[in-house]
Amino acid sequence: MATEHVAAHKEHPGPRQYVIIGVILVVITAIEVGLFYIQATPALIVWLLLASSLAKFLLVAGFFMHLRFDDRRFAILFFVPLLIMVALAVALMAMFFSLTR
Repeated sequence: MATEHVAAHKEHPGPRQYVIIGVILVVITAIEVGLFYIQATPALIVWLLLASSLAKFLLVAGFFMHLRFDDRRFAILFFVPLLIMVALAVALMAMFFSLTR
């Protein structure tokens, strides 16, 4: 049992990988800020912001919340309701024309 616990900790990333993930998050945030300065349709900007926010969320939840390294059931309990919520939010925004105005 003790060897299983030690083996599980070997899979976790080290400090170097956390710094790399932090840098990636900063770059994605800079891209999100830059999206406000491009001349594009608001619908395109909204979809690009949603996609970049989803990418950041997956990185944070996967690495900093350790969902990537825990039992898959924890990730399923976390991500399935999230997907339902995002789908519902996008559907409601589309119904009330918030995505295309």
